[in-house]
Amino acid sequence: MVIQILCAGDMHLGRRPTRVPETADLNALKPTAVWRSFVNTAIERKVDVVVLTGDVVDESNKFFEAYSALQSGIERLTKSGIPVVAVSGNHDFDVLPRLADQIPGFHLLGRGGQWQDFVLEKDGISVVRFQGWSFPTRHVSHDSLTGYAAPTDELPTVGVLHCDCDVPTSNYGPVSLTGLKGKSPIAWLLGHIHKPGLLSESHPMVLYPGSLQGLDPSEPGMHGAWLVSLGPEHAPTAECIPLARLRWEPIEISLDSVRDDDSFQQIVVKTLQERHEQIRGHLGNTQWVGCRLHLVGRTPLHRQVPRLSLDAQSNLMPEFEDVKYFVEGIEDSSRPDIPLGDIARSNDLPGLLARRILILDSREPLDSYRELLDAAKTRIEEGRSRPQFASLPANDEPLSEEQVRGLLLKAGLHSLDELLSQRESVA
Repeated sequence: MVIQILCAGDMHLGRRPTRVPETADLNALKPTAVWRSFVNTAIERKVDVVVLTGDVVDESNKFFEAYSALQSGIERLTKSGIPVVAVSGNHDFDVLPRLADQIPGFHLLGRGGQWQDFVLEKDGISVVRFQGWSFPTRHVSHDSLTGYAAPTDELPTVGVLHCDCDVPTSNYGPVSLTGLKGKSPIAWLLGHIHKPGLLSESHPMVLYPGSLQGLDPSEPGMHGAWLVSLGPEHAPTAECIPLARLRWEPIEISLDSVRDDDSFQQIVVKTLQERHEQIRGHLGNTQWVGCRLHLVGRTPLHRQVPRLSLDAQSNLMPEFEDVKYFVEGIEDSSRPDIPLGDIARSNDLPGLLARRILILDSREPLDSYRELLDAAKTRIEEGRSRPQFASLPANDEPLSEEQVRGLLLKAGLHSLDELLSQRESVA
């Protein structure tokens, strides 16, 4: 007998999408809308059980906003004969128990940080056990597996846990992958990490289903529900079903071929269309795709890139096969098309600057490279300590070498471009 579990994590009901165009229907892009699609999918596929791995609700103050959506969804599931098993996470440790108490058919496991079981029956026969543990407080710094008790029978077991895997210093339920593998479950369904991923495909399967929909541009790619199948003659399997209405995509665009405004616009639109062709088979319910562009390469149009970027971010909204694309943000790492080697041979200010840029580019000679970085770090630290910046949020994290190098390269190339521009205007 094959058992099908539809799993979702980190839905954050009550949160609203941000950084989307004004023309977008926000109600259609909310996590609550994706939750309704999840419920429809469970009913259409006639799954045996639904599992939610915590952070179902965004925060405790979202009780009323989350209640109606969660209640109506669970009622539809239970009326279709589909029980719902869940654990609470760090966001909903206090609100999810209150919701569960008022919604029949909602089995919240592990209240108070104590492991608890739920046995699923099918046709009067026990088919799978779920063991779950819930966050008792917002922060949990101990390993929740220390209180785990192995079952005493041979019934297949699935573990449900909200946790931070292989991050021992975490305040969000740190566990180790080795610890998970050393326990009884044939599969672990985990919450907390919003990026979907299989940490282990078998013996046991360990799955982070990720957020049901990417909540912001830091959560790109495909998101949705995961269909987990358990059978007596094969290891558990997992398949992602894309349900997100809103998808985020980071896209790199080379400006090497850009020589004028038209070629910039054409390369951006062409790159978005190419990305659509790549992901079209995995879009599912997606209505909008928000793109964060990373501009690279060399272009003589470099001075115009900020203006062109603003225009693209404000006005570009192509549509491919009823899916609308928009530019959420642009990071410009492109460079002016400057012959650094030729300029570096001169003894004037542009030549001196070009030589410094070449050192940063090649990291050679090493002594000169280190001298440039050390001088820049000293200046940055001096700037941070000035009284006029005292009211800004403190940041004790020192910049990495690559961050300092990137800042110097960007500033140096911009300054060189300006110097050459002044030379051209005088000539």
